[in-house]
Amino acid sequence: MSRRTVSMVVISLLLLSAGRVFAGEKAKKQKKKVFTDQVTVTATGEKTPIADVPAAVTVIDRRQMDDAQDDTVADLLRRVPGVTVMRSGDLGSVTSVFTRGTNSTQTLVLFDGVRLNSPYFGGYDFSQLATAGLSRIEMVRGPYSALWGADAVGGVINLVPERGRPGLQGSMLTEGGEDSWSRFEGRLSYAGHGYDLFLSGSHRDGRGQLINSGFGLSQGLLDLGWSWGEGNRVALVAQDLAADTEIPFTGPTVTPRRHQSSDQTLAAVPITWRISKQWTVTATLAHVERDFSFRDPDDPFGFTRSDTRPNTSQARVASLHHLGRHALTWGGEWRRDTVDDSSSFGTNLSDRSTIVQSAFVQDLWRVTDTVRLLAGARWDDADRWGSQVSPRIGAGWAFAGGWEARVSYGEAFRQPSVGELYFPFSGNPGLRAETSRSWEVGVRRTLSPRIGFELSFFSTHLDDLIDFDFASFAFANITHARIRGAETDVSWRLAEDLDLSAQATWLDTRDEAGKSLLRRPRWSGSITLAGHLCDRLRLDLTAVVMGRRDDVDPAAFERSSAPGFVTADLALAWRVLPGAELTLRTINLFDRRYQEVLGYPAPRQRVLGGVRVRFD
Repeated sequence: MSRRTVSMVVISLLLLSAGRVFAGEKAKKQKKKVFTDQVTVTATGEKTPIADVPAAVTVIDRRQMDDAQDDTVADLLRRVPGVTVMRSGDLGSVTSVFTRGTNSTQTLVLFDGVRLNSPYFGGYDFSQLATAGLSRIEMVRGPYSALWGADAVGGVINLVPERGRPGLQGSMLTEGGEDSWSRFEGRLSYAGHGYDLFLSGSHRDGRGQLINSGFGLSQGLLDLGWSWGEGNRVALVAQDLAADTEIPFTGPTVTPRRHQSSDQTLAAVPITWRISKQWTVTATLAHVERDFSFRDPDDPFGFTRSDTRPNTSQARVASLHHLGRHALTWGGEWRRDTVDDSSSFGTNLSDRSTIVQSAFVQDLWRVTDTVRLLAGARWDDADRWGSQVSPRIGAGWAFAGGWEARVSYGEAFRQPSVGELYFPFSGNPGLRAETSRSWEVGVRRTLSPRIGFELSFFSTHLDDLIDFDFASFAFANITHARIRGAETDVSWRLAEDLDLSAQATWLDTRDEAGKSLLRRPRWSGSITLAGHLCDRLRLDLTAVVMGRRDDVDPAAFERSSAPGFVTADLALAWRVLPGAELTLRTINLFDRRYQEVLGYPAPRQRVLGGVRVRFD
């Protein structure tokens, strides 16, 4: 597909959307407000309307995922203000998320409340997260260790799976296209007589434009629940993610047979017991097993293999009380992280573990009909690195003219990983937790039932950051950093089911030497046009803007400036029969040459088409 053809397609779509706007205005069908009554669980621990929470929250629902047709969570996070996504090459390559300028290891990732961050060296590789089987993605920005504990410095991402719904429902998607791309997704849902069942499966694979650049990802998800009484439920949630990625080069070195594979298995038993209308107890027992392997038969130094198995066991109990205008939550948590690691040289870590015990309390106080106060604190105590107290307080006020204001302060931490504590030669058992102090001021304004915007200013001070100390040749708490920034989100309902949204983020980051933090652009943002262009046609057109940022040259290993870029993706769905759609999407719509991470070219234009069928 030539650039000229693509440009004509985009112009035609914009003209069609303009006509749709005019028709929508003429028909006067604007009934819904641009800010819908979405709820969040992540911000408070229970379902709470976003309007009642004095925090920056973004929710991406199932319809938005279907419109975008994205198969990975990372690509959808590019639309969230304050979030920067960096992928080292094509799909399947290591993908990191930086929230409000914090490190990629300082965003906590949850799956239905179960933590996914690796205990080995921290963080999470977002290339492994598929959108299949999810009902929504919740993104809470700001420090949230007061409720969720370690790693919630920049924010929390919670992936909420779908559940079985009344009757028998299901869907299937098949997709194929350039670069040997193939994708399959299927889901089945049923609920009745106190039972509910949800099953989901997906698989995708393809090849990049270089030798040895293939990638694949498979996922299976089960959510089986039993409900009784009013609001009581016990369930079994199981998920398996398996990924394989070929590595075509590292720095200037071509690696024709280097590859890595990973497998993540999650099993959880969430329980909800509603003792009375004012008192509900929730509990979760969970275990996450991970298996990561790396192979390179051609490595001249003999580093031909490594195998790592980081596992996490977790138990969490929370008691929720509604007392007048107060929603009080208190509870405790226990977690054990264990790591085994070996390589061509032998065993590096054998059953090394840390145990963390926690207690927390939080109160959401509806002081008046227009004033909200959210306050809480959490105590974490570890057998290896000590203890940490994390407070948070926030206030929100809705006043005349459709204005809402909020202000908050919070402290958070990232615990030392098992690898940083105990890896041979470089580990340091005396490490302390990384800590942060953050404040935020924000406003939201609804200009009309169709137009609204949010604006937030934030500042974070990071202390005791863990880095490699070349003086001692071991990890140490030797650095600190400062982050200031602003983010804005604008939404405009063009027609009854056609939305235009835009978000932008400005960052000023400094390390202890006064240099910008790596891979954090000063300016970034996105703009999305999504919804129905007509009764049969739906679209999602998204452009992502990334400004200049400092990075490390992979060949010279020196600090360098990475150029900014603008790229766009387009997804179309045409309803041909009730419950049946033809899908078409183009990745890198204008075939731009760019790199998110220096030395790793992003995929060029890729056109994919498929069929999606639903039944109920």
